[in-house]
Amino acid sequence: MIRSPSYAPRLIGGLAFAVMAVFFVVPLIFMIVVSFYQPDPMGFYKVDFVWENYAKFFSSFYYSVSFRSIYSSALGAVLVVALAFPLVLIVSDLNRTWQLFWIILLLSLMCLSEVIMGFAWLILLSESAGLPRLLEALGLWDNPRSLSPSFGAMLIGLVFLGFSIVALILYPSLARRDRSIEEAAMTLGTPPALVFFKVLLPTFRTSLISVTLTMFVYLLGVFVMPTMLGRPKDWTMTVIISDKALGDANLPLGAALAVVMLIVTVIVLLASALFAKGRRI
Repeated sequence: MIRSPSYAPRLIGGLAFAVMAVFFVVPLIFMIVVSFYQPDPMGFYKVDFVWENYAKFFSSFYYSVSFRSIYSSALGAVLVVALAFPLVLIVSDLNRTWQLFWIILLLSLMCLSEVIMGFAWLILLSESAGLPRLLEALGLWDNPRSLSPSFGAMLIGLVFLGFSIVALILYPSLARRDRSIEEAAMTLGTPPALVFFKVLLPTFRTSLISVTLTMFVYLLGVFVMPTMLGRPKDWTMTVIISDKALGDANLPLGAALAVVMLIVTVIVLLASALFAKGRRI
């Protein structure tokens, strides 16, 4: 009996392509087109084709902002994964009740908006009602002062923002891992402390690299944490793009900076992928 071909996969594929086109391809094309328009002091832009918006990127200010954005996002991504991996490893070895408790807690953190998280850390790091005042009461800080805005406060916000995401990504693979490999290593005389570095890290190296790159791209687009917890000299390119496009009403320059930052991000990701592939070879 000959079955009639199913059109469900084609329909799903076409729907997925339409969604990608509407929510990604079309806005990206529009952003690229606008980046070549002429800025208008009386409005957002004039329809034109000029290169001056991209030429402005080649200045020391935008170079430094781009480097700061890449550096802070990369550092935040590495710290998030470095903190989440051992903690999720510990949670995966707990009983089912405690595992469920931590999963619900992490899901609850993901439900909080970036603005709420930023305000929470802003209060915690403030001098009047936060950790500095608590340390003074405990006699650990004689002259307390506010810990924000600062680069450290911004980094704490980035790590806290990405922690629940990384933990939930790593949890399934860590919970289903083959624990007999760790037991065999300890049976052969490997100290339990070294099992983490000699067995677990090499086993999950590919997953850790992938989630680190994913978190790097995610943190590169964060806007609220640098604005609320960072100083103006700590602001990333996302904040500068928003300031130029909305604050200065220069939409073409903001679009050009966004396009350049997208290209830089793709280059960094390709370089990281090639480096990881070279290490595997």
